Formats: sequence, C-alpha cells, structure tokens
Amino acid sequence: MAKKKQIPTATPAAPGHKPKMPESKQPAPLTNIVQKGLAEHWYIIILLAIAFLINIPTLTYDYTLDDPFFTKDNPLVRAGMSSIPEFFKHAAYYGVFKNHDASYRPLLLISFAVEKQLVGGFNPKIGHLVNLCLFCLQLFALFKLLRKIFNKYSVWVPFFVVLLFELHPIHTEVIASIKSRDETMALLFTSLCMLQSFKYIDDKKTMHLVLSGIWFFLALMSKETPICFVAIMPLTVYYFRDATAKQIMTAVAPYIVIAGVYMLMRMAFIESDGEKVKIMVNNNALMAATNYSDKLATALFIQLKYIILLIFPHPLSYDYSYNQIPIIGLTDPKALLSLVVLVGLLVYALLKLKEKNIFSYCILFYYALVALTSNIIVDIGATMAERFVYTASLGFCIAVVFIILKAFKTDVRQISYANNQKIFIVFIAIAVLYSGKTMARNEAWKNNLALYESGYETAPNSWRTNNLLGVEYTKMINEEKDPATKKDIYNKAITHFNKSLEILPTSDVYLMKGFAHEFGGNDDSAVACYRIVLLNDINNHQANNNLGAVYLRRGIYDSTIRILGRYITADSTQTDILANLAAAYGNSGHFPEAIKYYEMALRINPDEPPNVFTSLTNIYRILGDSSKTYYYRQLLMKSLQGKQ
Repeated sequence: MAKKKQIPTATPAAPGHKPKMPESKQPAPLTNIVQKGLAEHWYIIILLAIAFLINIPTLTYDYTLDDPFFTKDNPLVRAGMSSIPEFFKHAAYYGVFKNHDASYRPLLLISFAVEKQLVGGFNPKIGHLVNLCLFCLQLFALFKLLRKIFNKYSVWVPFFVVLLFELHPIHTEVIASIKSRDETMALLFTSLCMLQSFKYIDDKKTMHLVLSGIWFFLALMSKETPICFVAIMPLTVYYFRDATAKQIMTAVAPYIVIAGVYMLMRMAFIESDGEKVKIMVNNNALMAATNYSDKLATALFIQLKYIILLIFPHPLSYDYSYNQIPIIGLTDPKALLSLVVLVGLLVYALLKLKEKNIFSYCILFYYALVALTSNIIVDIGATMAERFVYTASLGFCIAVVFIILKAFKTDVRQISYANNQKIFIVFIAIAVLYSGKTMARNEAWKNNLALYESGYETAPNSWRTNNLLGVEYTKMINEEKDPATKKDIYNKAITHFNKSLEILPTSDVYLMKGFAHEFGGNDDSAVACYRIVLLNDINNHQANNNLGAVYLRRGIYDSTIRILGRYITADSTQTDILANLAAAYGNSGHFPEAIKYYEMALRINPDEPPNVFTSLTNIYRILGDSSKTYYYRQLLMKSLQGKQ
C-alpha cells in the first residue's frame, strides 16, 4: 500500500515568540559594490562620461588657429580620399605651403579627408565631434593598458590616473583644437600597441607581436613623437614585469622594425629633396640665442615651466612665441634653478632604477617623451606648446596618484571607499578643480577672436599673439557697418600691430597693418606699410598688388602700371595682379594693353570674377566691336548665374 503523505503541522510558538519573516534580499551598499568590484566596464563608462560632459561645449566651436590648414584650406584634403596616396608622399603642411617641413603625418590628413568625403564638406562641429570621440576612445585604450600594466594593483589605480589625465587643463588644446587630433591619435595607437606587447609578455602568443607592430605603425603615421616608445616600451616592461632580457627584446622587436620603416619613409618622401626648412626666430625664440649655452639655459628653463604648469596649470596660453620667454644665460637664477630641478630628478630616477621605483619610472617616461620637443637634442618649429607634454604628462599623473596613495599609506592592492575615504576626497577635490579650469579654458577655443584675446592676456609679450589679434580685428573692420564701432576696432588693430612690430619687426605684420589702414580708410598709412614690405621683398605678391590697388582706387594709374608692370616681368601668373594692371590701363584709355592683360588672366583662370567680363564688355563696346561685346556679355551672364 502506498504510504500516506504526512501533512506538516505548525509547531506551537512559545509564549512571547514572534514569528520570523523570511529575509528579503536587499541591494548591497554602494561601498560594498565598489569594494568587491564594480564591473570593470563601469569604471570605463564613468571615465568616458566625465570626459564627454566636461568637453561637450567644444562641439559648438569653430575652426581656430591652424585648423584650416588641415581642412578647408588644404587642396589635398579638399580632394577627399583620392588624395590618400599623396598624403604618404608629402609633409603635413605641403598641401598648403608646397614645401616639406619636419611634420610627416599621413594618417592625420587621411582622417580629415575621410571626414570630408563622408560629410560632403567641412563642418567644424563634425571635426570637434570626431576629436572628442577619438579622445574618449583613447581614454578607453589607456585605461585598458594601465589595467594591464598595474595588474597586481587595485582597479582604482588606473582609474585615478586616467581621471587626472583626462581632466588636466594643460590638455585643453589637444581636445579643443581640431588640428591637434594628431596627439590623440598617436597616444591611442601607442596605448593599443603597448597593450599587445604586454599581452605577449604575459601569454607569449606571437599574434600579439604582429598586432603591436601594426598599432605602432599607425601611431607613427599620426605623429613623430611615438618613436620614443622604442625606448619606453622595454623600460616599462622592465619596471612592471619580471621578464628576461630575451623576452623584452622580443617584445620590442616590432617597434624597432617599424621605426626603421618609418625613418625610410621619411627619408624617401619628405627629406629626399634635400631642402632644409630654416627655423625662424618668430616661430622659435631660441633661435635668437647667440651661443649654445644661452640656448641651452633657456631650453632648460622652458622645461621647468612645463613642470610648473603640470603642477599648477595657470595661466595657460595657446602661444609662447618670441619674446614671451626671453633668452637667458646659464648664470641666470632661473636657469640655475632649472638645472638643479631637472638634473636632480634625473639623478634620482637613475639611482632608483635598479629597485624599480615607480617615481623613477615616471621621471624617465616623462623625460623620454619631452626629449624630441625640448629644443635640446634637435631644433623644432616652436618655442613651447602645451600640446608637447600631452603624452608625457601621463608620467606626471601616475606620479601624483602614487604620491597621494603613499601619503595616506594605502595598500595599492586593496583600495575601497569604506577604508580609504580621505583618498577619494582628495581625488574628487583635484578632479573638481581640474574640471573647473578645463571648462573655463575651453571657452578660449570657441573661435579665433576668443583665442587671440586670451592669448594676448596670457602672453602679452609674444609678437604672434599681438599680430594674430590685430589680424582678427582687421577682418572685423571690413565687416563692421557702424562708424564708431569700426573706428574703435581699427584703433585696436593698429595698437596690436604696433606692439607686435616693437617686439619683432616682420614684413608679415607690416602687410597686415597695411590692410587694417586700408579698411580703416587711411590709404596714406597703408601705402607706407606696403612700401616697407617691398623694401625687404621687392617681389612680395600681396604688397605689390595691394599698393597697386590703392593707387588704382585713387586714380593714380601711372603708379599702378609702374608697380604692377614691374611685378609681372618676374611673375606673370598672378591673376589678381594682371586684372588690376588691366584695369589701370583701361581706366587710362589704353584699351589694347587692358585687353591683353585681361585675356592673360582669363587664360590662367577662366573663372575670373565677373568684373573682368564686365570690363571687357565695356571696352569692346567703346571700341565698337559688337561681336566681342556680345561674347563677353554672355560670359558675364554665365558667371553671374554661377555665383547664385
């Protein structure tokens, strides 16, 4: 027989006993989640969200400074993806200036060409969006790399390092300047290649070596400075892994091979013409030094300035040109202090090398990356720029994190909010301060006027900050309708041009000052400026044309003919010169000569402005040639329709 199921009976409760309700599962406190390990992707999401929110205002900004040279004003980039082969054959600025400088960055130009191809034109908002997305992608790669390097440490260590790095105000230029995406791309690909190298060290899979070589090649195609990682990579493995010399050499082999390929490409494409770009003092103030010791002293002081700005990022400037940082001698107190600090740090790093001290690594990492832009090993085209310490500042951020952890005697393997609240408070405080400064500094990059005005405030003794601000005011003079406002802007432009000329007299400044005088209605002063330019450069195209145009406007046709006629004997390819010369002949009644030069201009550029067709129509009507009058009137109508 089947057994009957027993029905359980309730046990009587003891007097005063309250029945115990089943426990509901309550969510664990946030501190416990953080302690036990917030899923790794949440650390990344938090970092990227902060970076995006802090820099989201840049999406509304315009092109600034050199951005147009890599976008809308670069003929090769305007051609889109069809120019990709050309980018590998020329220096970065070749498309605009038609000469080879030291910047070889094909991948940077490809990014702009692809952007133009996909969008169908040039839009600074799209450029800034791409920059911000690349920056976030780079932060992701950097976090993954640091997580791999500090594999025995708490996840909060790489989190804090990336947090300080992404918010540091000295990086504003790299994010807010579209052209500076080369820095972001270089660090992105470098992080990926080092990540693959460490994977190889840890699991010995050959595929990681291949991938590290590919990423390193892309890094070098973005900018030159990643070549320093040929030294940094083995240094990093030495500090953070117990690898043999053979393992280290194997890991760094792809770097050496790719660096060799890169140097061969440079020699074949941008150094084969034998031209050596002369570095001018207006771009690099160190060229004003009369001896090497003064140049070295000033260069060392600049390196100290970088460190000071990393520690206390104020004031920041887009420019440090001549003569914002005057030349000093080795006996100058600033030079002596720089020497003591810089050499002292190096000595400390070398003494602590054997024991693999983290601060030793940070110093050597930083020094290796600033070496190429320091103007000590090789002269470059700038005195100082905040973007030059972009990647190097990672060493500074790592050092700051470990200084704070060491100060609070923290176990770097186990960090939690519950046990280390003071540390979190310190990092939050730094992040808030950095964020405030970064957001304020971002505002300076919204357009050229804001940037140039901020540059004058932070670097008032730079010839460039004064010149570029004068140029921007000059553009505004021509656009302003209100007479009182126009006069005020004109006076501002002349004031800044005069200050720029006091610091460093250059033909470019005199030329732009002439424009300002013209737009301000002061032709006599404009003529004086153009004549000064021609005293130094008789064949200056713009000065000749402007001077001729002033005389043409004032009805002094013989002076226009003399000036522009002299110019075309040396260069008869400039259509604006030919058109103004033709106008002078036409207005003075010399119609055959006018026709000759107008037609020369049209042969060079059939799409000349409508006024050329108007002038030819009028001349042939005066001469009684009805067929030619009709012909040029038709061309005029076609030209006007094309402008609509």
